Amino acid sequence: MKLRKILAFLSASVLGASMLTIQPSTVSAANQADALPYTLRMVPERTSVSAEEVQNGDVTIRAAVYITGSVRNRFNSGTVKFESDSEHLYFSNIVTGDNGHRQETEQTYESSMGTFTTQLVPYCFGSYIERNGSYTSNSPMFTMNDYACDPIFGSTLTSAGPNQVTFTASYYEGIDTNGDGILERDEEKGRQTSTFVCDVDDSGTYSYEYIDQTSFLPKTVSATIPRYDPDTPVGETLPDANNRVVWVSGTSQLADGAAFFGKKSDEFPFFYVDLVIEQGTPCGVYHVDFLNDSDLTTGDACEFVNENNQNYSLNLAGTAISVGAETVEVTRAEMDEVAMYTADNTTPIRATDFASAIYGDITYADGTTVSNVEITDLVDCYGVTPQLLYEQQGQNQLYHSNNPLYCNGQVLRWKNSGETFSQPIVVAQKGDINFDGSVNTTDAFLILKYYSSISAGHSAQLYEGSLDEPYMENFAFFLADTDTCSKTGASDSMTLDTKDAFYVLLYYADVSAGGSPSWDSYIK
Repeated sequence: MKLRKILAFLSASVLGASMLTIQPSTVSAANQADALPYTLRMVPERTSVSAEEVQNGDVTIRAAVYITGSVRNRFNSGTVKFESDSEHLYFSNIVTGDNGHRQETEQTYESSMGTFTTQLVPYCFGSYIERNGSYTSNSPMFTMNDYACDPIFGSTLTSAGPNQVTFTASYYEGIDTNGDGILERDEEKGRQTSTFVCDVDDSGTYSYEYIDQTSFLPKTVSATIPRYDPDTPVGETLPDANNRVVWVSGTSQLADGAAFFGKKSDEFPFFYVDLVIEQGTPCGVYHVDFLNDSDLTTGDACEFVNENNQNYSLNLAGTAISVGAETVEVTRAEMDEVAMYTADNTTPIRATDFASAIYGDITYADGTTVSNVEITDLVDCYGVTPQLLYEQQGQNQLYHSNNPLYCNGQVLRWKNSGETFSQPIVVAQKGDINFDGSVNTTDAFLILKYYSSISAGHSAQLYEGSLDEPYMENFAFFLADTDTCSKTGASDSMTLDTKDAFYVLLYYADVSAGGSPSWDSYIK
């Protein structure tokens, strides 16, 4: 009953307040979707490797791939494709949430839905069964290029000895039934099965002749095996590039698409992959990038599709690994005036959040120095999250400080001055417009008051605190704009309206009813 009363009051509040507005919202649902794309992130366990490590052998770094965005939408399928900019950094051991990657023993996990124990590897589209406190993978269907296959039949390649591979394939031969030289499938003879044995050159390239299943004429095709090892034991499968994952929601129980597992889309990763830096890798910075349509002439680009077969807009955030870097000095940077975060953000802060480019001079263990290397993907706040800053260092319901930035675990400095390289960061509760530590009806009223004034052509201000920083007004706008997360109240991009007030009231209602709501659950 309490929740019903609160919701009734909220509906009346929004309706009454909306009468103050002069014109309807200037932002359509389509624009809101564009303003809040999903972000595909690759997060390695570390981003630096010493020169000594790569001298002693291959170095493997486990990386998790996350999807970050609203949890209200459903997903029908997804493709993730990534590549390295160097032959010295390659990929192996993709681990997904399907039945094929069960762990040897059961593990216990804490989640926003409850505690569960499972032998499966939890992933972002799994689900929690409340009645028995168990986890299910929802029978996902994953396809990876972990084993090399021939390009025509898709058969797995195995070693046939040094510089030879073999595979088995089935096909139809052709027959000229009409005597006109046009071949048709020989149904009487039926499907033939053959074992192909191919020679492989030093580059990993092999060729074979096959019967084309359209013309039924013989053709020849060539393909290359990534990182081919001629000494692979006979009968052992050959690894592929391990740089592609295709997922579909799977069984009939997910016919309308899969929902995210938990209150945040990135509570669990989409999959894991090992980044392998091979022995003897030269000193340098090596990047891993997700691929979009503009990166490819053929093959799969990164895309996620909803239950209506429409593509979600994607931001792509790859990563980088430095090898043998001893010292790094910043030479120039292109960054936002301030980095804005909400206090519920548990993702470690990275420079890619607020910097379009950071460059530095790197001195390596071999004594060489390389100038103006882009190091953006290597820079972070040493694992600190916005939530941690707010809870441990916030004052007056606000965290506001100039934070030092790190590279390879060391504080960065400007090359010319030696001063600490830093970034202003502000953190507060989403929806807490007056910074009193509570999200309630007062905040909703302030949003409606601001929106009404701007809609009527008048000036208005959200921030009324004592900090004399020009960006605090934009930060208050960022906290108030609960659905599209804009960082400016400029009239040509204003997205603050009655919807934002409604979400603040809905959040307040959920909290008042004893719930633990997530902002991501409101925004579609």
